Amino acid sequence: MRGYRAAFLALLLAALPSTLTGQVTVGLSAFGGVYLPTADLFDGVVPVDTFGPSSLKFKQKTGWTAGARIGVWPSSRIGIEVEAAYVSSEVEGDFIVATGSGLVPVSGSESGSIFLGSLNFVYALIRPPLEPLAITVSGGVGIVSRGGDAWKNFEDSSDIAGVIGLGFKYGIAKALWLRFDLRDYISSFEEKNLSAFAIQGGGSKLQNDLLVVVGVEWFLTPGN
Repeated sequence: MRGYRAAFLALLLAALPSTLTGQVTVGLSAFGGVYLPTADLFDGVVPVDTFGPSSLKFKQKTGWTAGARIGVWPSSRIGIEVEAAYVSSEVEGDFIVATGSGLVPVSGSESGSIFLGSLNFVYALIRPPLEPLAITVSGGVGIVSRGGDAWKNFEDSSDIAGVIGLGFKYGIAKALWLRFDLRDYISSFEEKNLSAFAIQGGGSKLQNDLLVVVGVEWFLTPGN
């Protein structure tokens, strides 16, 4: 998991321009909001020692998120944004735990977290002279990395994602904007060892991990 994160951060740093010209505007943004999962991570039937076949199903729960962005705008309409977000989200469902008498199916929830990071190309649909309102669309590539107690026994908990977004910005002061953003991290999750163990169901599942966030953005060079 750490290797995925290190490689992703290296890619983001390499993508940022090394030299900024006078025409480039740089924006810093902090945000917080809600994380909304839309699909089960696993749904299948597995053999459980003397208990026989047992259904196994689990998914991330709705949680809160906080993060930050760096945006580089070579023009007033086209920009590149690097985004990183931390999500606190429990995993709930039917699990299998190891006890003194063997493997036992149980239901409940365990603590979990998610790291979301992405590199996005942003296009402003509405820009000046219609300030102070701006509407943007975005697309890019990212990573979804799941962690916490719920994932300590799993190996395949990180996935590459496609990312699409819609944003609204409203100027509240010189070089300061209020932002509302919707991001969809689209990936295919599969815990390969568990899927191979399943006697029914399992396999990869399409995930749409949604972030609905509000934040503020400050531009280092006024005018964007």
